[in-house]
This record gives sequence, C-alpha cells and structure tokens, in this order.
Amino acid sequence: MITTNIWVVFSLYLIYVLISAPLFFLTSGGWMSIFFYLGFAGVFYIISSILLFLSATVRTAKKRTKVKIKTNFLGRIFVLQVFVVLFNYGTCGDTICYDGFLPTLLQEASLPVLFAPPFVVVVFALLMYIGFLSLFLLDVA
Repeated sequence: MITTNIWVVFSLYLIYVLISAPLFFLTSGGWMSIFFYLGFAGVFYIISSILLFLSATVRTAKKRTKVKIKTNFLGRIFVLQVFVVLFNYGTCGDTICYDGFLPTLLQEASLPVLFAPPFVVVVFALLMYIGFLSLFLLDVA
C-alpha cells in the first residue's frame, strides 16, 4: 500500500488519462476508434476525472487529503489495459478486421502470431478494465 496526497493521485490520473486515450485511438482504426475507445473510454475518463476532482476538493475542505493506494490492484488494471491496447481491433470498411493491433503488426513483420484473442474477449477485457478502474477510483475517493 502507498499513502499519498489526493491531489498527487488526481494529477497522476490526469496524466494517465492523457496518455491512455491516444493509445486506445492509435491502436484501433475507423469507427471502432471513435465509438468504442474514444466514445466509451473517453466519456468514462472525462466523468471519472471530474468526480475525482470533486472528491479531492471535498477531502481538502475536510482536511483529509491522505489516501491509501492498493498497488496490487493497480497492477491488475495495468495488465488489462496493456491487453486491450495490444489486441485492440480496428475496422476494415464496414466490418471488424480479423486481427487486432499486435497480431497485425506481427503479420506485417512476417513474425508468427501465437495469440490473437477474438473481438468479444477484447471488449470484455475493456469492460473489466473500466470496472476495475472505477473500483480503484471509488476506493481512493
């Protein structure tokens, strides 16, 4: 566990959001990047940032700015996000492309693709990622 100031957490979360949103966008393509990753994750990031700011403001008014962060929970969130970003799907016209971001890169480099999860698994991982991140933010706030 790490004990820190809520404003440090808020600042680091803003940096995290500003890095995560472009990563989702860059590893997908077409309407998938707009709908699933910028729309869905973007709206989540905006709402969670505003709520974390409000929580930090209230905690500061009550002079309770110290928070405890569970590091093992952060690790799970990070692993899920890396999975979603690496296997992020794009679109090929009106349909979803067969391969995700990393398998496509490996194929273009003529390297063997050992693992290519289906689209449903990647969307499920995205939902788990957002759920875990929500639980983390609720725990901190």
